[in-house]
Amino acid sequence: MKKKTALIISAVLAGSMAVTLCGCDLFGGNRSDSSFAYDGAVAGGYHGTEAEYMADQDTPSTAERRCYEAAVANGEFSGTYVEFLKQFRNTESSDGQTVNQALTSVVCVEASFSGATSRGSGVIYSLDRLSGDAYIVTNYHVVYSKDIYGRFGLSNKINVYLYGGETSASAISATFYGGAMSYDIAVLKVTGSQLLKSSSATAAKIADSDSVTVGERVYALGNPNGEGFSVSSGVVSVAAEYISVLRADERETLSLLGIRTDTAVNHGNSGGGLFNANGELVGIVNARREQTNDGTALYGFGYAIPSALVAPLVQNILDHGGNAVAAQLGITAQVTDSKGVYDERTGKYYIEEKLVVNSFASTAGAGYNAGLKRGDTLLSASIVSASGTEKTVQLTRLHMLSNLLFEIESGDTLRLVISRSDEMQTVSILFNQSSYFKTLV
Repeated sequence: MKKKTALIISAVLAGSMAVTLCGCDLFGGNRSDSSFAYDGAVAGGYHGTEAEYMADQDTPSTAERRCYEAAVANGEFSGTYVEFLKQFRNTESSDGQTVNQALTSVVCVEASFSGATSRGSGVIYSLDRLSGDAYIVTNYHVVYSKDIYGRFGLSNKINVYLYGGETSASAISATFYGGAMSYDIAVLKVTGSQLLKSSSATAAKIADSDSVTVGERVYALGNPNGEGFSVSSGVVSVAAEYISVLRADERETLSLLGIRTDTAVNHGNSGGGLFNANGELVGIVNARREQTNDGTALYGFGYAIPSALVAPLVQNILDHGGNAVAAQLGITAQVTDSKGVYDERTGKYYIEEKLVVNSFASTAGAGYNAGLKRGDTLLSASIVSASGTEKTVQLTRLHMLSNLLFEIESGDTLRLVISRSDEMQTVSILFNQSSYFKTLV
């Protein structure tokens, strides 16, 4: 990779930046509220324990877990997930087949600039084999040169290579379609490739990264050191944290959400995939932390942008002709409290955060106009589209709200369930003004 990560910033600051326009505190607020998302669910009629509630929000992220859930649902097993594994998995399973399947969705990326070449990786997001068309996601810094400012810094000659086809004769021409430098995500487009038509390439299967488990096996597939395809393995070290990195043009320091892994991540892995044991994409590899403040070397600090952010962001870029257009709440929200909740049934330790409105950008913002107040605790969010479809997310982690903003389109309504002075309320925000959206750099 071309960048080093800087120090990891505090959770409160990172969370505030994740959903903010700016951070000025213009208005007074309410008294402190004691509610977490679970408390809001109970007030709404939920009858399970807090551990059961957290597990209910979880999408099983391994084949074994899915088998366990099915066995419990069918009345074939009544014990815990750990007991299920002890009974039915006597030997360490091999992930070779699923990793090989994942390789069909990974590419090497070569971006040329005047006098220089950047080598990285990419993941096929969508593929039309009949036409030979594809969209590929990679890191912005793979296809951008900091020495040439602005959009002129983007490479005008990009080639991608499929597994087994890493020679000049097998180069597939791609163009920069769009992206968001502020999230280090770029989308490449391939049109009418005969090599794609006759290849074994597939689009990646995307998993819910919010369901990854600390200690879960993961694999980094990419182009380390620019020497061709390679696979490295490890575990999820931290499921979600914010890190500080330089933007591709090195003119700004970004706060980026990442999955930390001890999987070997090296120069050239940038833009490649972090896959789970089922061969499903859980993140786009983008950084590693190489040293501490005093220069002491660090090992096993690799990062990937979670798929729960990548998927809606990439789709947003495709839907807006290459630009990333994010809905803006016009608030800063921060984590004021958090706790660990262990579920004995699934054997998983969850983190539940308390999300509180801290300040407003102005009196013209979407959140302020809808009636949000400083001190409101955010419990759940639902996007109700103009056509009537609805998607609801329980806000157990702050990044879930910021990720959701990429899915809001003009005419949609965001319905927030909040707790204000320990009383549950619903605030509806209609995104019907152009000022409620921002095109990202």
